[in-house]
Amino acid sequence: MRDIALLLVSQLALIVTACAPESRGDEAIQASAPALGKADGSDTADRQCQIVLRTIGRQPGSNGYKTQCTAGLCNWVWEGTVDVADGVQGTVHLLYHLVGDPTWWQVDATPSANAQPGFVRHDFGVHEHLIGPWATEAELAAAHIELVPFLQLPDGTRLFDHNRRPGGFDNYVIDEQSYFGLPDEPVCEAVVGRISLFSNWDEYVTGELRQGGYIQMHYDLDRLSQCRGTHDGAPAWDTVAHVRFLPGNQLLSGSVRSFVTYNGLPTGVGQSQDLTLKIPIDATSLQMWFENHATDGSSCQAWDSNFGKNYSFDVWPPATDPRCKNVEQWSTINSDMPYASKATCVAYVVDKQYDATNCELYLDGIGQGYMGHYGIPNNWVEAYIKVGPQQGALLGVGMLTRHRDTATGATSELVTFGRKVDADTWQTGFISLRPGIMGSQGYQYDVQQMAFFIDVKRPTGQIVRLWQSRGGANYGWADAFTLPSSTVSIPYGNIKYADKASPIFDARQVCKK
Repeated sequence: MRDIALLLVSQLALIVTACAPESRGDEAIQASAPALGKADGSDTADRQCQIVLRTIGRQPGSNGYKTQCTAGLCNWVWEGTVDVADGVQGTVHLLYHLVGDPTWWQVDATPSANAQPGFVRHDFGVHEHLIGPWATEAELAAAHIELVPFLQLPDGTRLFDHNRRPGGFDNYVIDEQSYFGLPDEPVCEAVVGRISLFSNWDEYVTGELRQGGYIQMHYDLDRLSQCRGTHDGAPAWDTVAHVRFLPGNQLLSGSVRSFVTYNGLPTGVGQSQDLTLKIPIDATSLQMWFENHATDGSSCQAWDSNFGKNYSFDVWPPATDPRCKNVEQWSTINSDMPYASKATCVAYVVDKQYDATNCELYLDGIGQGYMGHYGIPNNWVEAYIKVGPQQGALLGVGMLTRHRDTATGATSELVTFGRKVDADTWQTGFISLRPGIMGSQGYQYDVQQMAFFIDVKRPTGQIVRLWQSRGGANYGWADAFTLPSSTVSIPYGNIKYADKASPIFDARQVCKK
């Protein structure tokens, strides 16, 4: 009989487990409300990306949203993520309540394996003292959940996330209008440059390699297929990336392979595994190479090192560095949009600036470009700059554009370095209309002023910037495009080139004589 009773208890437990709602086991405790701004308080606001809420929302369950039931009353379960900056000490919690209820509740967040570089991710779930599928339409419309994550620091003080909501009293609020959730936003994001090395021996860089940021490497294992032995039936080989940062010679290494598993056991089938490393703050370039070696005691090794030269990539200063502020590089892109400009930095500081009064450069052509592939309009200005012999080494050729955002009215300026298109001509430009597609941010600008320059390193070592800018007054849109233009057709669009008698060509008219 005892055995039968135990069997019945066991079966009952299985039935209860199978019928239990999908939920998390987070337990809420009563806590004090945020007390920011009090002179004698121990609560402070974080606006330095030490802690930031990434997401919160209800998750799908087997029958609608996930729920947690207590004494026959089922509430929805909200799940979310919080990121904490690497190296920041403390425990992570979420404070929340229904607006109108003065009692605040606190749940703990637990570390998670997933996070973007520079952060440690924490997961949380809440359901107590909230609402659920039992709520009427009126109750749902009136329900507002106020919440804010915080760090309990080792000294007992609380550091509250105010990175997405910077106001001292602006916590997060979710309601029926927001579908009771918040998506991630592009705040507190680490700067990540991704280098991908593919099996066809191509190498691509996406994102930005910046000092103090991160490098993320993807390596196709088919580039190195040697030395893949086994030991006692288990895989016994590894592929390791080696990265040296210059000029500090910091050397970092890590595996770029993992094994496909079956029921928790490795199968021996290798697969690529991304490796993320932090870039030293003093790095100006990096070199990388890859090693495949056996781990079964043999001496088998194979190398992918660009034939011994290693793969080299430049590292930029932080985006806040003056050498990077409002600086881009002009380039070709594809048939859908012929040109693009990408954020870049200059590797030098300009010592002096002068007018180019000796025909060191002049504008040789400028046009308005339009392309409407798939009905998506793109507009740009493209300029062609002629450069003559210099007293020193030519470092760069570019264009300054001052412009106004048509949506916000904000004004700004951009320096766009050009690309060489023949022996003495550089092409540069400015993208004035780029629609937002596939999640990208679109924009539209009115061009207000333009000027053109070259950077030259004199034999003395001094770096000078020589301007064609009408004596510092710059050129307006009317200086280029008031006279009738000549139109050249291109696939899906056209370019309207300014008449060479336009005032913007004043230096050309002098230098071409």
